[in-house]
Formats: sequence, C-alpha cells, structure tokens
Amino acid sequence: MSAANPTPSANILIVDDQDAKRLALAAALSPLGQNIVMASSGREALRLLLQDEYAVILLDVRMPDMDGFETASLIRSRKQTEGTPIIFVTAYDRAEADMLGGYSLGAVDFIFSPVQAEVLRAKVSVFVDLHLKTLMVQAHERRLRELEAQQARAAQDRLRRANERERMRAQQEMRKLSSAVEQAADPIFIADREGVIEYVNPAFERVTGYARDEAIGQHASILWPEGVGQVFTQEVWPALLRGETYRGDVMNRRKDGSLYHKEKTLTPIKDERGRITHVVSTGKDVSDRKRIEAELVALNLSLEARVESRTAQLEDVNRELEAFAYSISHDLRTPLRHIASFADLLSRDTQGLLPEKATRRLTIIQESAKRMDGLINDLLEFARTGRQDLVFREVPLGSVVQEVMQDVERANEGRVIEWDVQDLPTVYGDPAALRQVLMNLVANAVKYARDRTPIRVALWGETGAREDVVHVRDNGVGFNMAYAHKLFGVFQRLHSPDSFEGTGVGLANVKRIVARHGGRVWAEGTEGQGATFSFSLPREETTGPRVPVAATASSEA
Repeated sequence: MSAANPTPSANILIVDDQDAKRLALAAALSPLGQNIVMASSGREALRLLLQDEYAVILLDVRMPDMDGFETASLIRSRKQTEGTPIIFVTAYDRAEADMLGGYSLGAVDFIFSPVQAEVLRAKVSVFVDLHLKTLMVQAHERRLRELEAQQARAAQDRLRRANERERMRAQQEMRKLSSAVEQAADPIFIADREGVIEYVNPAFERVTGYARDEAIGQHASILWPEGVGQVFTQEVWPALLRGETYRGDVMNRRKDGSLYHKEKTLTPIKDERGRITHVVSTGKDVSDRKRIEAELVALNLSLEARVESRTAQLEDVNRELEAFAYSISHDLRTPLRHIASFADLLSRDTQGLLPEKATRRLTIIQESAKRMDGLINDLLEFARTGRQDLVFREVPLGSVVQEVMQDVERANEGRVIEWDVQDLPTVYGDPAALRQVLMNLVANAVKYARDRTPIRVALWGETGAREDVVHVRDNGVGFNMAYAHKLFGVFQRLHSPDSFEGTGVGLANVKRIVARHGGRVWAEGTEGQGATFSFSLPREETTGPRVPVAATASSEA
C-alpha cells in the first residue's frame, strides 16, 4: 500500500472473565500488530460488537452470568456478526464436551488452556489475514463502484451535453430551414392529408395573390383551374397518400382568376410511425419559359420552312453548277483540243523551218493548251468530289497509307524517299475519299521536297476524346505562314507553276472531303524548312453513325 492508502489494522476481540487470562492472550497476540480489544463478560462483548467489526473473537467457554456458548448464540443471531469467526478457549478436561457444543454454535476452532502462544498466533493470523483481504476486496469494490458511478455520471454529463448540442443544432437547422422556406423565391405551401392548407411562404402570397390569412384553412383546390380538380382528387392525391411523389407541369389559378404555368413537386410527409400526415408543395412559376418555348417552336417551324426553301435553292444552284461543269467539259474541251492538235501538227510540219522565236512561241501555245486541259480536268474532279455520295465505315489509315506510299514511290522512281510512319488511328469515314486525301497530301509532300536528298516524309496520328488527328510532314521548300489561308482555296498556289507543276485544286479537294466528314484541315510551315499538313476527323462515338452525304447537299456555297 502507498502512503495515501496505509494497511488497515484488524480488530481482535478477547472475551474472558479473568484478567490474567485476557492479558496472557493479548500478550501472545501482540506480535501480530493488530488492534486487540478485551471484554470481561459476554454482555460487554455484545456491546463492543455493536460498535465495531472484528476479524476474530476469542471466547472463553466458562464465564459466570453468561457463558461462552450463550454469548456465541447471541452473536450468531445478529446478521452483522453471524459470519464473524469464533475461536473458543477451553480447558483440556472439558475439551470433548465443549467442542461438541461449540461446533454446533458455529465455532471455527478451539484453543486449549494453557495456551501455546505460537499456536494461538498461527490460528488467529489466518483469520486476521482473511479479514484484511476481505476489507481490501470491499475497499476495491467500493472504489470500483465509485469509479463506475463517476463514469456513469461522466457518461450522463457527456450524453446531456451531446443532447444539448444536438438540440441546439436541431434548433439551428430548424431556424435555417424555416428561414430558407420563408425566403425561397418559389412558392411553397404545406397541407394536411385532407388537402387543407396549413402554411404558405411569402413567395406563395406574391405569386398567387392570396394573403397568408386568406390561404391558411382553405383547401388546396383554390389553386386548381376548371378541369384539373378531378385529376388531382381521383389520381394525384390518392397517390400522395400512398407515399408517392408527384412531379409535373400544371396550370394554377391565381386569386384574380388568371392562370399561370407551374413546375410543381408534391411530396408526402410521414410521421415517426410512417403515416402520411402532410403534403408539401414546391415549384416555380414557369409561365415565361412556356411562352419562350412556344415562341421557339414557332421559330423552329419558320426556320424549317426557310431551310427547306434554302435547300431547294441550293439544289437548283448545284444543278446549274453541274450543268456548267459539263458545259466546260464538252464546250471548252473541243476547241482546246483543236488548238492543241493543230499546234502539234504545225510543230511537226514546220520542224526546222521556223525561226527560233516562232518555235518558242509555238511551244508556249502547246504547253498552255496542256495546262488549260489540266485545269479543266481538275475543275471537273473538284465538282465530282462535291457530288459523290459517301459511305461511312471503319477505315484503318495505317493500311491505306501503305498503299499510298507504294503508288507515290512508283510515280517517283529514282528518287530516295525516307518514310517515318508512326501509329495511325482507325477512323470512321468513306475509304475511297480518305485514300484520296492521303494520296493528295503525301504526293504534295514528295513534290515540294523533290529537290532534297533524301526526301523525308513523316506521318503520325493523335487520338483525342472527340476527334482523331493525322499529320503529314515533309522537309521541302515550306511556305510563308502569312499566306496559309490561301493553301486550301481552289486554284490558289503559293509557288509558281514553273517551279512546281499543278493547278492548286488538290488541297481544295482535301478540304472539301474532310469537311464532308465533319472534320477540319490546317497547315504549318517555314520557308526552306518544310511543312506539316494536318486534318482531323470526329470520332464515331461522339457523332454517332452517319448516313451517306448526298451530293446536292454537299457543294460549297
């Protein structure tokens, strides 16, 4: 034990009518260090037992007035002392008779006179130790009960504080909810299960025209225009009482009889037993939105009519352009071919006869006729690109590029071309049209890099969330970015025909085909350092499957 909790002393009661025997017993027990109390009679012993608790009682059997057995009987009759150990002190000559009577009265042991101090101490110390341990257990039990009581009080305090915090939080939430409902911009009312209004917020008063005092106590049917009440009574309200929520656009009636559109939600409210007790109505006045929607419908109808008219006009223009293209094909080509043919005949007939200047002029006529024929062919090809239908499906651009590379190498036999082809995506489009795009871009790259040794052409793709992008880069002559906007125009060229052949229609065809696929084209370049031409195609999952594009709807305005 610590200094704060010293070891307690046990009380030992010695009951004997002879002073010498009491003192002898006390002297024998003094080494135990316990509190020794002495009584000269049974009555005095009973009085002392009423005042204190004892670890063991040494009781003389033979005493005048009240002997030890009678005293033991009275000790055992009291609940407080019925378990106190009693050791009888008797003489040897009375041992057998006294032991029989003593054990019947609950004696735990006997000591015979004359007393042996060591034996007495040994027997008494057992009961002293037991008593002290009992006291310690009782003290621990009391301490445990005190701790449990403290913990219970602390738990109660925590619970009380938690309940208080919860109550305050609930009050704050209720105040916040009440404030939110009161300040809500949209009308709100609460009705009981019979439909009688019990609460309305200021927005309700503002929208409906009913003051709070006028609305509370009225049935919700004051808001129903003619023809709506039966639907709410027979369908909506029974569904609410079954626990279902109603949402919909309805017509409501104001106090002055005017009607307005409302986007309404009716929600049933249950009590703690799950019974529907109230219905809360929330929503907003959507009259302006309905008016705008009606105007948009009318505008869409008007736009559809205008689009149909515009489409018809475009179809007429396309037919006229097609007729014009065929007119060029038939009406211009015949005289052009005559010019070219007769110029060739004249060159053969006068070979070696004409002056050098005349021969050079005749050569210019022949070359101009060929260039004019090329322009007409490219113009017709450009027109056909806008007329042909497109059939969309998955196209692996890697395979298409391999075919294009073989065709370009055959057309440029003798030139060294280094290819750098990275991963190319599988796109969604018309295979023939996309092959023409790649052929034009790759052939264009080789043409403008033909003065380089080796010619280097790189192709790679990029896959994005909404589109796939393909790039074609060369190490050719490049171009000035200030004129990049002219690259994809019909007959627009950034280099002279004497330097590089062509009519300027190839890139225009690329732009038209990519545009018909829903994509875009662009280019970047630096003079003398090559160029990069790029095009993008939307991914199938972002646009959905496409139908073939009709020729009459595809020509550029």
